[in-house]
Amino acid sequence: MSQLQPNFPIYPIETVRDLLFKAEDRYQDRMSIKSKKDGTFQGLSFVQVREQTEKLATALFELGIEKGDRVGIIGENRIEWAISYLAVVTSGFVGVPIDRDLREREIRHILSLSQTKVLLAAEEYVKPLKEDRAALPELQFIVSMEADRDGADLSFSEALHRGSGALVAGNRSYSGATVAPDDTAVILFTSGTTGTSKGVVLTHQNIASNVVGTSYHVSIHQSDIVLSVLPLHHTYECTAGFLIAMYQGATICHAESLRRIADNLRETRATVMLGVPALFEAIYRRIEAGIREKGQGKFKLAKGICSISETLFRLKIRRKIFGQIHEKVGGRLRLLISGGAAINPAVSKGFRQLGIDFIQGYGLTETSPIISVNRVDHCKDGSVGVPLPETEVEIVDDEILVRGPGVMKGYFRNEAATEETILDGWLHTGDLGFFDKDGFLHISGRKKSVIVTPNGKNVYPEEIEYLLSQSPFVLESLVWGGPDEDPSKTEVQAIIVANTETFDKEFGPSAYDEDKINKIVSQEVRKVNKELARFKRIRKFVLRNEEFEKTTTRKVKRYLYTAKTVPLRRP
Repeated sequence: MSQLQPNFPIYPIETVRDLLFKAEDRYQDRMSIKSKKDGTFQGLSFVQVREQTEKLATALFELGIEKGDRVGIIGENRIEWAISYLAVVTSGFVGVPIDRDLREREIRHILSLSQTKVLLAAEEYVKPLKEDRAALPELQFIVSMEADRDGADLSFSEALHRGSGALVAGNRSYSGATVAPDDTAVILFTSGTTGTSKGVVLTHQNIASNVVGTSYHVSIHQSDIVLSVLPLHHTYECTAGFLIAMYQGATICHAESLRRIADNLRETRATVMLGVPALFEAIYRRIEAGIREKGQGKFKLAKGICSISETLFRLKIRRKIFGQIHEKVGGRLRLLISGGAAINPAVSKGFRQLGIDFIQGYGLTETSPIISVNRVDHCKDGSVGVPLPETEVEIVDDEILVRGPGVMKGYFRNEAATEETILDGWLHTGDLGFFDKDGFLHISGRKKSVIVTPNGKNVYPEEIEYLLSQSPFVLESLVWGGPDEDPSKTEVQAIIVANTETFDKEFGPSAYDEDKINKIVSQEVRKVNKELARFKRIRKFVLRNEEFEKTTTRKVKRYLYTAKTVPLRRP
């Protein structure tokens, strides 16, 4: 247990169901969740959230869904997504949140692999999946998140009406449901392509312990308004920007889009926002541009005045001195929380100098997700903070190992991957790091091959390498995040060995040259990119004349190639 005192008056919960009911009891008619509709942000109180959750859950029981059955959820951040998640998870069903950016093929694969029985989906996903129902025999019902059915089996409003009627008629399936801490709450798939999918199985205890543990370090007050920007299928946003906000009684407002963040900050007068480094760096660049227009000298003078006032007189005047900047983001923004990838320390420090607290943390989907986090009152730029209470972190051979209540149950129906990742109760993160003398955790690199984009998206090289291998013109490939050490410049890149035997057969041994190979391989890379979500697409590639050096078990020695700077071509 950390020696630091809790920043929030934590209360015990063992399941997400506990969280929902205790939050309702504590916060009652306070506003809980808002989404924009008909030009204004409209929402539900904590009581109304619980009531709608019960109605939707009862409708699912009426459809014949039983404890342990999988229910998929896909769509943009909105009230209907939040109610869908709560209805599924607090009933004892198993939620399968799906990345809304995935292609139809990838979505179908996840639905098939998880044997999802019901899908709660935004309008754009209903028609394509309805047309392909024959390929998804386990999928019994599609419920649209819209007011109108539009091809689905039920609309959201119809489902609520059906649940309400069943409750009046005496259906008590929801109130009588039992959810235990060790019950599976969600399965989160790390990839959508056949052969590489891994479903992270998180229990109610995993999630509940992460909510409580993070609240020990990070306080979001009842008076706070949280602008929810990152997609809710992402564990980081779902746990921190949704469940923790509910646990602490804050109001959640769903941003319309990344382009509308500044407008939404002003409209909602948000006080807290979670994000990834690319987002915060973009915001800070715009702030810097405005500062340059008004003169760096004035800005330095203002910072000096703030520093002297704090040091000599303990006066916090940064928000007043930099009032014009604060007004551009609503005037009340007090806390930014970064995760998903490393951020430039100059950016976090820069926001703090403007009077906006900035902290970052570290975690994995497999740890529900938060492992460590900085505190407003105990923070170091460049570090990812201190471990959560009851979360043990050890450094073995420079690798970060984690043990605690937030560590996943395992990978869905994949014992081999589970046993490879969790050894003697310790989760091997694949990340390299160290503790400094003050107990702050620092990340020094990634042992795993996973690529973390500047937007915090995880890209699994094996998935893309598998698709490239389907081309007769590609003998083998290695996908990585590029040679640049600056995490803000990470992008999906590939080193490709052309299959000269295919070229010989197609064109004759002497009828092609390097330019011809480049042209054909570029075409093949573009074909693969069409099969992938935008954030997974190959941005650059280089051709290699020889096969990769391999281990005795025929695994490519990736480290021999991913540490070298090579000239790359755009497909």
